[in-house]
Amino acid sequence: MNTSKKENFLANLLILVSVFGRLIPHPANVTPMGAVSLVGGAKLSQFWKWSIPFIALIMSDFLLGVFRQVTPWSYVTPFIYLSFAINIFLGSRIGTEHRYRNLTLFSILGSAQFFVLSNFGVWMQGFLYPKTLTGLMECYTMAIPFLRNSLLGDLCWSLALFTVLSRVQSWVSTKEKIQIASL
Repeated sequence: MNTSKKENFLANLLILVSVFGRLIPHPANVTPMGAVSLVGGAKLSQFWKWSIPFIALIMSDFLLGVFRQVTPWSYVTPFIYLSFAINIFLGSRIGTEHRYRNLTLFSILGSAQFFVLSNFGVWMQGFLYPKTLTGLMECYTMAIPFLRNSLLGDLCWSLALFTVLSRVQSWVSTKEKIQIASL
């Protein structure tokens, strides 16, 4: 299988994992989206690393609107999308040395910046909290349980996806070397 076919297959697989991960019942903020954007940033080409999370977000937002009758886009949506763009950037900085240490660190950073940005968006909406410094602090305080879920979900999904993708890439590379050697 050539490189572009492998990457297309991987991209479609990550989109499916992301979409289904948001559609199936799950604890709040425990989805593969943060991990897919982080790991995609580390492992995929420029086109796919920037495309996959947003294709998956748009598809799953639409499907959530259809199947769960929730408003798929709100005032908070741009903050959420920006957060995943930051995760892609963080993922692109993982590098080749100390990958698991960096992945863990950037997964935690990704969860933290998602917490800050998404809850800032909730506060800016002005429906739940007054637009005061006290209202902002109350918003962040009320969201702490979601931060715990994000940290656990992002760490588990990131480590699992990164490990699986690394093993698959290694297996495909070894298989290709064996095929070439047998010619």
